Amino acid sequence: MKPDSIYKGIRYIGIGLIFSSLAWSFYKGTGPENHPGGPAFSRAVGFYTDGKYEDALQYYEASIRENPDFIHAKRGRARTLMQLRRDREALQAFNEVLELDPNSAVSFANRGILQDRMGLYPQAIADYDKAIKMDPHLGEGLDWFTRFLQDRKENPQTLTERLQTLRSLAGDGNGPVKPG
Repeated sequence: MKPDSIYKGIRYIGIGLIFSSLAWSFYKGTGPENHPGGPAFSRAVGFYTDGKYEDALQYYEASIRENPDFIHAKRGRARTLMQLRRDREALQAFNEVLELDPNSAVSFANRGILQDRMGLYPQAIADYDKAIKMDPHLGEGLDWFTRFLQDRKENPQTLTERLQTLRSLAGDGNGPVKPG
């Protein structure tokens, strides 16, 4: 078989896959919402992803009003409040989420990050530790592909590294210093 015919075949397969994925996207995009969060939840996720946190919060709250038991909307609200630096409200929201879903390692990690930022170091240490024990991958940080998709230039400190830092500072008798 000639190399040209191989490349043509690959090209046709690629074009076919592109059209197939477009057709699937169109099909899925025209149907009704299939998750219990409804259209408000979908809009909230879109706004959150775009960094429009005030709008995201509005739609997460609408989703919660329409579907009070939808935990994903409550998690989204907690993360959004954290992004808006409404720390006390975010802490209450994470507490509510963890009361409803005490097996959410990601929620423990996020609450730990929030408590760390608020200077609540013993609580942050406990939450980081619990999150990492529940899901060891959380302690590893973001992989290169996720950083690429989120357009993050530097590799941030992992939860495991931050936990070790807080523990070492707490062990020196002076306690952790608030990150600047």
